[in-house]
Parts: sequence; C-alpha cells; structure tokens
Amino acid sequence: MRRYLLLMFALLAVMMASGCITDQGNETKTFTQNNITFQYPATWVVVQTTSPDAVAAVADPSSVISGTNSPATQVVIQTPNVTSSTNLTEAYNDNYANFFNSTGNQKVSEANITTDKLTALENIYTSSSSGIEKQYRAVWLEKNSTIYVILCSAKKADFESLQSKFDIIINSFQSQ
Repeated sequence: MRRYLLLMFALLAVMMASGCITDQGNETKTFTQNNITFQYPATWVVVQTTSPDAVAAVADPSSVISGTNSPATQVVIQTPNVTSSTNLTEAYNDNYANFFNSTGNQKVSEANITTDKLTALENIYTSSSSGIEKQYRAVWLEKNSTIYVILCSAKKADFESLQSKFDIIINSFQSQ
C-alpha cells in the first residue's frame, strides 16, 4: 500500500513538473498604457470608465449586472487630482475626511499594506446603489511622485472570493 502511494505521488509530481496540470485560474494578460503596467486575469477585459481621474479599467465580463452594461466586478486605476506637494497620507485623509459621513458608504476596515516594496494605504468599504450592495477595496500608493488609487469592486457576496484576482493587479502594478 505504501509503495502504491509513493508511486502515485511520484507520478503526480512528474505530471505537474511537465506542465500536464496547470492552474487555469492564474493566467493573466498585461495592460500597458497611460504610463502604467499591470497584470490582470486573462478572462477579464479592458473597459471604458466614467470614473473621475481614471487612467485604466478592467472588468470581469461575466459579472455584468442584469439590465445594465455595467460589470459588478471591476478594477479602476485612478490618479486623484492633488497638488504636487500633497503626500500620500494627506491625499488619503483628505479623501476620506467626510466620505463615510455624507455618502452612505460604510467603512469595513483600514490598513497599511506593502505592495511592490512600497507602503500603501488600504480602505475597504461597502456601498449600495440601485439596490445592489457592493464592496470596495481602495489601495492608495505613490510611485514616481504620482499618487494612484487601485479601486477594486464587486458585489458584496462575491467580494471575498475575488481577492486573489484583485491581488494579481495590485501586486503587479508598475508606473513608468
């Protein structure tokens, strides 16, 4: 019995090493435009967005909300309109100073995270519009003297299961 298990394990290891078994969920495409580059899931598409200060957007086409052309799962890269003397913490604090008081958005968590060897500020919150409750993950970082916001969003029920896809984008983000 033990020999049989060892043989099965060895066969599985050989198959994985030869590429016979792949993780289809981790295939990516590369976005390179507007002086930024990042990887995103291969099943997603580049989309146009009306979000203020947006420089890029990608979305899961299978998440289009019924009756709209709008995907529920998307990531929008923004460059907030701030003065050149504003640092990352100031821009973040200014943005959220009244954000949760007047808009009906609800804060879930805040954290300092590290991405690409940089400290980033993360804010996770929920919002409901048109009867659809969504959850957002806003990652604020500064690269090459420009502040970027990587805004990930999905239906609240799907949000946790999409974190690995959001991480692909956040962790591969580069500015030229």
